[in-house]
Amino acid sequence: MVRRILSAATLVTAIACTEPGAITSPVATSRASANVTPCTAQEGQQLINAGQYQAAIQKFTCVIGLDPTAVEGYRGRIEALLMLGRFSDAVRDYSRVTAYVVPVHADAAQQIFAHYQARLQATPDAITALTGLGFAYWWDFDYPAAMKVLDQLVALQPEGVYANLFRGSSRLLKGTRRAEGAADLEKAISLAPSSPDVRFIVADAYTYGYTPDAQRAFDEASVALSGGLNTPRVRAILAASYLAFGDMAAAAAQIKIHLDLVTTELVGTAPLAPGSSVSLAVTPGRTYEVPIVVAAGETVEIIASSRDFWDTILVLLAADGTPVVGSDDYRLYHAGLKWIAPVGGTYRLRVTSFESVNTGALLLARR
Repeated sequence: MVRRILSAATLVTAIACTEPGAITSPVATSRASANVTPCTAQEGQQLINAGQYQAAIQKFTCVIGLDPTAVEGYRGRIEALLMLGRFSDAVRDYSRVTAYVVPVHADAAQQIFAHYQARLQATPDAITALTGLGFAYWWDFDYPAAMKVLDQLVALQPEGVYANLFRGSSRLLKGTRRAEGAADLEKAISLAPSSPDVRFIVADAYTYGYTPDAQRAFDEASVALSGGLNTPRVRAILAASYLAFGDMAAAAAQIKIHLDLVTTELVGTAPLAPGSSVSLAVTPGRTYEVPIVVAAGETVEIIASSRDFWDTILVLLAADGTPVVGSDDYRLYHAGLKWIAPVGGTYRLRVTSFESVNTGALLLARR
């Protein structure tokens, strides 16, 4: 995992947009930015409008530093990242919105939609606004709305990588016009064959789409990984593929890497006995390690659920740290496992929200 340390001249931040791993708290950013010239979202948007996307990223990073829980800094940086084809980084920034903005501003998504709708009322064919709005709908699982925006973008930019890629993804994820969606994805690959970001989005579509294709997802995620995207989401896609192949150990290894990438605080607990449960207070970056004592041949069944968020992830480690079994989507989007222990002993269960971005109570139950 590569971490960049920027000089003060380039606005030192605690959450560099290229960081693929743990979502670091932006509080340090606010302190670092206190000694630099104030920046505004309006200035960042002007840079986007002028096509100066890298400068816009720097400006919006400064905005985030000044107000780490406000939506505009992230919204603008996401838009600039999209215009540069850095789709994985844009996804990661939306995860940061989940981690740091939504707990303070529950209407963050509505703020983003309202921003883009206002811009498009003034300029209906604005490429940057259509790009940002289409991505916002895609992230919010509103694929019909995303497809409507992306149809408009494809009409404006028939050879646009972003428009074809995300229209194809939306079609597969919704299960609508799947053959045409697959064609969109192939076109995006042909337009940017060396982009690991494109391959990541394709892999995501074939993992979580209406008709999954584990082999295709595995192949595309492997290309993304070899291209430098060693991210929690790529690792989760590889884990899902291995689970589909029936390779539990390989899937567990990928889930452990996912958790290693997102964990900034590992918290130990008391052992979880059969027939018991425990409520764990999850915050961004916090993973719990729970001892699980088992006898040889014992069936172990564990469910990780929550009423506060809808996606959990876990892995069970042997005494020597070897991942033995893990899952992401065991029951709907919640993690769990049912496994027969080949040998007795104390295993360690690591569990948190997917990408460790959520705040709330996680209920861990051992049947």
